[in-house]
Amino acid sequence: MYFLLYIVLLLIIIYIGSLISYILGNFINHNINKSHHLNSVSVIIAVKNGEKSLPKILEDLEKQIYEGDSEYIIVDDESSDNTEKIIKQYSQKNQKIIYASSKEGNENLLFKKRALDAGIKKSKYDILIFTDVDCQLKKGWVKSMAECFNDKVDYVIGLSQISKSLNVVSHFQKIDLLMMMIAGRAKCNLGSPIACTGQNQAYKKYLYYQNQGFSKIDNSIQGDDSLFMHLCLKKNAKIIFNDNPESFVESRLEKKILPFIKQRIRWAADAKVMWNYNKKFFIILLSTFFVNLILLFMPIIYLIIENQIFKIISVLFIIKLILEFIIYIIGAMKLKSKFNIIHFVMWYILEIPYVVLSGIGSFFMKNISWRGQVFKK
Repeated sequence: MYFLLYIVLLLIIIYIGSLISYILGNFINHNINKSHHLNSVSVIIAVKNGEKSLPKILEDLEKQIYEGDSEYIIVDDESSDNTEKIIKQYSQKNQKIIYASSKEGNENLLFKKRALDAGIKKSKYDILIFTDVDCQLKKGWVKSMAECFNDKVDYVIGLSQISKSLNVVSHFQKIDLLMMMIAGRAKCNLGSPIACTGQNQAYKKYLYYQNQGFSKIDNSIQGDDSLFMHLCLKKNAKIIFNDNPESFVESRLEKKILPFIKQRIRWAADAKVMWNYNKKFFIILLSTFFVNLILLFMPIIYLIIENQIFKIISVLFIIKLILEFIIYIIGAMKLKSKFNIIHFVMWYILEIPYVVLSGIGSFFMKNISWRGQVFKK
């Protein structure tokens, strides 16, 4: 019994310690030594049935202000709509836009990773920049990502954000994504990167081939961002977080609860296997799940356990609230994001069941589809 209590106490301490590290890490500002020459870059975007979003992202790419050599490889991931037709129409008008098919990628890879593999193989430049078809880009996005690379930088984590929100789901999504980015920025600044997003990242091509592409993570439905980044860390890649507002990417706004939960469960599925890539980060993820699980069952604990333990858990609830609010305020200021106290309180309350649901849901990943495709490995 005492051994179990010690384990519980240890996980709580680890969780609180991780929150404190997110606060401290966001006080650090790294001055990026911009490259003295114009790096040549290949932008790669995988598209699955993206006819509604494609024209906008292609127009954003055409408006990029960058004097260095660049190409935009758009990979059609066996779409059943007009995706292929739209890409080829734009490529005929603009030689920088290049059509590729996921069929050209490694057949042992699934979903997005196979499409990205096809795009990487087709790329002719040594710096690869990635985003998603349903994101929005600023005119200086390519420039702000490309200029981060020099002899000492191998991998750049970009920010993905939601600027506007319309209902409870999007209010939650906006703050949840911001909190994840704030935590990622903090740990990167502390020299221990933990996560990134395929919506906005870049790395040198040699890292891809040095890690044998995505073959080591081919059994993950996601994996093209955080898991791959951790493989690169094992190769001593130098990773930085890009604070330049011009590099910030606008993510797709979710208005309905089910698609949002499905997306987060897919993300949690990668977290579930993090033990194989970064044991320290896995323990932090485990402590996060465990603390939220305890808080979720606070009412039951109150009814069946002695009052003293309930008081301790109540204190944990308050400490968590205070620390996460500090993280939110500091991070929002550092990343020049507007903050809303009412939305934060709503997020904080909903975050508890959401974390537990996402963690449990990750064990049923095989039953969750991705853009009409079902994970079968």
